[in-house]
Formats: sequence, C-alpha cells, structure tokens
Amino acid sequence: MIADPAFATLRAARRIHAVGALAGDSGAVAALGQHLHRVWRVGDRLVVLGNMLGAVGDSAQTLDWLLALRRRLLARPGARACDVVFLRGAQEEMWARALRLAFALRPLEVLDWMLSNGLAAAIESYGVAVNDGRVACRNGPSAIARWTAQLREAQARRGGHAELMTALRRAAFSEDGALVFAAAGVDPMRAPDKQGDAFWWNARDDAALTQALRAGADPAWATLSLLVRGVAPDRAAGAWAGGPVLTVSDTRPALVTLAPDGAVLERVVA
Repeated sequence: MIADPAFATLRAARRIHAVGALAGDSGAVAALGQHLHRVWRVGDRLVVLGNMLGAVGDSAQTLDWLLALRRRLLARPGARACDVVFLRGAQEEMWARALRLAFALRPLEVLDWMLSNGLAAAIESYGVAVNDGRVACRNGPSAIARWTAQLREAQARRGGHAELMTALRRAAFSEDGALVFAAAGVDPMRAPDKQGDAFWWNARDDAALTQALRAGADPAWATLSLLVRGVAPDRAAGAWAGGPVLTVSDTRPALVTLAPDGAVLERVVA
C-alpha cells in the first residue's frame, strides 16, 4: 500500500496471525509462541503489534523469545524474512526516547513519566539501575549521556535486540490495503504517512475509533475493511462484529488468527 520502508506490506497470505500487547510478559510470549509453532503453515504471516516491552515480567527475555520464534518460523519451507513483522508500540517509543534522554528539555520529568508508564521494568530487565538515571538527570547532560550509554551497552549484550528495535515498522498493510495493523490505532483524519505517533499513542476506544473511521476519514483509508490493533486505551478487547476495528488484547496478551478477508478464525489468550 505504501512504498516506504517504515511500513510493512504483507504478501498474499493464507492466514495472518497478530500478537498484541505482550508488555514484557516472557511467559505469555513463550506460550503463544508454542501455539504458533504448532499451527503455522505455509503461507502464514505474523505481525507483532508493538508493546513488546512493558511492566509485566522480563522485557529483555521477551525479546529473546520473540527473536527465537522468528528464527523458528522463518526456518519453515517457503518462509521469507518479510513474513514476520514487528511494529513499534508506545513502550518501544519510550525506550527510544530514553536513549535520547540527554537531549530532552526537562529530562527528569520525561524520565519519571516514562518510568511510571512501564519503562522502569524494561530498564531493570537489562540490569541497569533506574535510580541512577534519575540521579543523572539532576547532574546534567554529560551524566545522562553516561547513563544512556549503559542502556545501549546492556542492550548490545543481548544478541539481536538493538537490531530489532531499529528495524521496527510503524504499521503493516495487506497488499490490497484492506487490513491495517498498528499497535494502538490510527488517526482517521490523516493519511498513513502523516500519522506521526498516532500508530502507538491513541486515546479512542473501539466505538469512537469505529465512528471516526466511518465518518469523514481521509481518502487514504477508503480501502480499509479492518484495523487490527494490539490494545485499546481502556485495555478492553473489542468484540469484533464485522469491522472496522479489532482490538486483540485486554488485560492479557493475546493472539488472533485472521483469514485474508479479515474474518477471525481464532483468538488465543496467554
């Protein structure tokens, strides 16, 4: 749909599996990964809907499990690297901002907000002291840069983590543009390449987002029949009834399996 490497286009699929809102729950990704490994068939695709990091469990181990799952699925006959897609969510955006914390105008305020919204657990999973970051924010840009260097070094010690985080896509689309995958939703009044951070920061519940998509949406969304997102702001999983919004996860990570036309074939809760 969009010729831009920031977005993924899913080649013609037999089925599309979408995993939502793992939030650092390594046990959940292990369980969902085992299920995927059992049911995966030639022609299947996988989209991980962002928010892989988070306040539950061990974020670093979660990425280890996801990378191992990717290797196992891509080892199957007929698989290509483009068949497994990882999207950016709010948690991954906060991690990226933490690495650039030295450039923030009010670094302690920014860090404290991110820590209270799930970043603390992700940082600690890499063995870096959160409080050291708060102290660094009081001591100026050089101290902050030294602390963020610790984050980068800790991430680099986990094989594939830095590469994964720099290769995250903003959203994914089916070849015909009928199915759209995002971490938290879209701004229907803007075209896909004008979304800014709306793909991972979204305040609309399913009903409000459905109404917005049906009334006055940008012409670029004319081909959309189903928007699949990892999580809604109220943590409620949508009861999909023909579209156009399907929220995968509520209070627990979950996986949905879709037919090429967007029909829900299965939903598995970890």
